[in-house]
Amino acid sequence: MENNKYITVFGATGKIGMELLRFLSAADIKTIAVTRDKNKAVTIPCVDWVEADMANKESLYKAMNNTKAVFLLSGHSNSFVEEQGNVIEVAKEQGVGHIVKLSSGAVDKDSPFYIPGSFIAKVHGEVEALLKTSDIPWTLLQPNGFMQNWLGELAQTVKHERKIYEATGEGKRAYLDIRDIAEIAFRILINPEPHAGKAYLLTGGQAVNFTEIAAIIGAEIGEVVEFIPLNPGEAHQRMEKKGMPAVAVQSILAYAEAQRNNQATYVSPAVSTILNKPARTVKAFVEDHVTLFK
Repeated sequence: MENNKYITVFGATGKIGMELLRFLSAADIKTIAVTRDKNKAVTIPCVDWVEADMANKESLYKAMNNTKAVFLLSGHSNSFVEEQGNVIEVAKEQGVGHIVKLSSGAVDKDSPFYIPGSFIAKVHGEVEALLKTSDIPWTLLQPNGFMQNWLGELAQTVKHERKIYEATGEGKRAYLDIRDIAEIAFRILINPEPHAGKAYLLTGGQAVNFTEIAAIIGAEIGEVVEFIPLNPGEAHQRMEKKGMPAVAVQSILAYAEAQRNNQATYVSPAVSTILNKPARTVKAFVEDHVTLFK
């Protein structure tokens, strides 16, 4: 790989993508950030924004021109496999040297987080298969549960009611800070050879349940926060009222069921091994975002 080539980041305006851009920029690495809407572009040193649509294969050539490595991430849609497949095809045609794909811990049948029948597991599994047969060196990142998901409705119910509503029961999960995912992607993209052909199951350093998460948040804000366990029907109704797509509802309920049944407690060493430091903790995450819970 030539040093003057780019790293291309798909999903650049999302939470993980933006964190990855910050790592690349801080290292003065020339980066192409891909977005469907340039109005969402943010000025970041060393980052050039390119407007492209993964559903439009022709638009992807400019996005991967002179690119040595690609970070592949996109939102879940009915055309997910086709869109990510387009990226893989164009990357091969353009001579891209490595693809780091953000996948899911639910994909692999040998994974402790495998969820059979899940839409997310199905589509990521199909793209993984395409990537593995593409002849492009690859690395798969398979995370299990994001702490940043707590910054939406959960933060709001804590802020206004001092309550957390989830359908996970007392089941535990080793939630992961997306900043750790972004840093791992950064490390692999700038030095991909040791990671070629490897799939990394990514978790936080400790499995916790929402009773424990409520206690941690409560301690940080100086108030009692209560965990209110929902049954699947109640959780389904709450998500429907918010207008969430059926696919998203199904996926969230499947993840909650696995956690409720104590099938999500596994803790992977991958984060600390790759980064040579412990994964960020729930307490540290809450401290960093405490104003959103107050």
